[in-house]
Amino acid sequence: MKVGILINPKHGHTMRAYSELVEIIRRSHTRYRSATTTKQWPGVEQASKLLDWGADLIVILGGDGTLRVSAPVLASANVPVLIIPTGTANVLSRHLGIRSTRQALQLVQKYLDSPFAPRCEVPVNVADCFTEAGPRREHFLSLAGIGGDARAVSGRSRLPTGLGWGILGYAYGAGRALFAPLISAHLTTPQSSGPPRQSPGGHAAPGAESDSQPNELPLETTTANYVWSVMASKTARPAGPIPVFDRARPTAAKFELLAVELSTTKPGDRLGEWALIGWSCVNRRPAAHAAMHYWQGTEASITLDDPAPVQLDGDLIGDCRRLDLRAGTTALTIITAN
Repeated sequence: MKVGILINPKHGHTMRAYSELVEIIRRSHTRYRSATTTKQWPGVEQASKLLDWGADLIVILGGDGTLRVSAPVLASANVPVLIIPTGTANVLSRHLGIRSTRQALQLVQKYLDSPFAPRCEVPVNVADCFTEAGPRREHFLSLAGIGGDARAVSGRSRLPTGLGWGILGYAYGAGRALFAPLISAHLTTPQSSGPPRQSPGGHAAPGAESDSQPNELPLETTTANYVWSVMASKTARPAGPIPVFDRARPTAAKFELLAVELSTTKPGDRLGEWALIGWSCVNRRPAAHAAMHYWQGTEASITLDDPAPVQLDGDLIGDCRRLDLRAGTTALTIITAN
């Protein structure tokens, strides 16, 4: 067996985990090769070189961003991936039951002893982002968001250097984003996505991948709304312990989509509205609040009157006037604990 190791060295504990990983691999007399990501080369080229070398297993030391960038090439190669979660949020690994580096290192040891470990197939989803510079194709695994959700991610950059990448950065960005302005969005979904779930007010919520340039989607139904954010998720708890998407699963064929249509703009009223939304989520009834409009589907298109930021798996993509989302038709094979 050959083990390829893809390392994002941004966090200090990544290299400590790497040292332990190498010791485990050496004890098993297994060949390995390592590659390190950089800001300019975030993982695609390194993953490709490890595959060209003949890796039978790719171990990723990093977070959701490292997974997101390398997922398309790894899924195409059909090589199993094992995650050692050393990022900030580690949303995907948490939802797959891998909650610590210690647990992940034990999983490496078990896999090297017997490669017939449990695994799951996680679709690699497609996001076509239409910026002022032109269309840009990206991929994601857990969560896509446009508007306030992405502003929470962008808010980290306002912190002093060294603080913006930790949990503090996410908390700071989220706090500022709660009061982000509403955006005028035209939400378009194909009829094949099925009927949208009804909002409490009785109004219907809006409801073959290739690597070519973005094409027009076969879209049927369009609604116009003022929203705080529109999100498409494959994970139930993308923002920590509070459940937001009760039907979302990393291995699901469909997204659970959410349009957050806040009714207030004054800071005090907005804070009260968020408090009620939070209470509904804590009680596992997020759809009970009138602002939370959920539906499921494999495709969606969001067109804005004015550009707004987009985030994919916690990576800020930039300002877009339109975002087209498709559930993935290729999948990443990930080794799991059970």
